[in-house]
Amino acid sequence: MNDYFERHASAARSGDVKVFSDYLRESDQPFLILDEPGGQQVRVRFTGSFQGRDVVWDCHFTTLNVRRKDHTGSTERDQEQAPHNFIEIDEPGASGIPIRVGLDLPFIDMPAIRKMIIMVRNYKGLHRGRHEFGEQSARSRTDP
Repeated sequence: MNDYFERHASAARSGDVKVFSDYLRESDQPFLILDEPGGQQVRVRFTGSFQGRDVVWDCHFTTLNVRRKDHTGSTERDQEQAPHNFIEIDEPGASGIPIRVGLDLPFIDMPAIRKMIIMVRNYKGLHRGRHEFGEQSARSRTDP
């Protein structure tokens, strides 16, 4: 792999807001999508503000219907644990600030990604931990 591509790939994963912002500008992208939209979850990287400073958000965006495995291997639904829309922010890492956003959507498409990014950028008073908002998911009330 030549040096240009190696630097480019490194910049795409960088948690340094200047390096990542330069990458987005050079690649003519407003944000970076790491998975194909249209399913139940997608990873997205974008810039924003957190507690008064510019940051790189390393986002795992899911619908409330996503099934996941816990550490014992059993399957549970996010909606059973968190029947409300949520934003969950973790400690900063080398790739930026990990954030998990769960919304009551049937699937995640490009308009949903754009709206989620605007929501995170405009949400006042974000802090580490879990923020739940909105009414209980209609799907969680009717699913077995």
